[in-house]
Amino acid sequence: MEEGQGLIALFIPLFGIVFGIAVAIVAIISKHRETLQRAELRHKERLAAIEKGLEVPPELEQPENGGKRGAGSLRSGLIGLLVGVVLYFALANVAGDDVALFGLIPAAVGLANLIFYFIDTRKAASNGNGGSASR
Repeated sequence: MEEGQGLIALFIPLFGIVFGIAVAIVAIISKHRETLQRAELRHKERLAAIEKGLEVPPELEQPENGGKRGAGSLRSGLIGLLVGVVLYFALANVAGDDVALFGLIPAAVGLANLIFYFIDTRKAASNGNGGSASR
């Protein structure tokens, strides 16, 4: 009986990891299919407008994440910075200062994202488009 419980305890994290990865793969595939369907629909609409002799409006550039690239950098920067600082202090209390230095790694990544956010918003403001600067 005890061996069966050990086997079940082994399978719980294994199934969690496998199903977590499967959910991520399904989400990526469905997002890609949706993007392809939108592109195909846009193409059909443009062909129909050309056949009817209507003026075709220029293709609007759509950023990958809806024009909120800067907001994503701000959010991930704040999260990384705060998680790193909290991790540093938590590890300092539990394991000592040498181990606590590893908490500064996510803090550095968060700080880098914040720097990117501020540079990107200034670049966008100098370009005069008010949104994110396009690559």
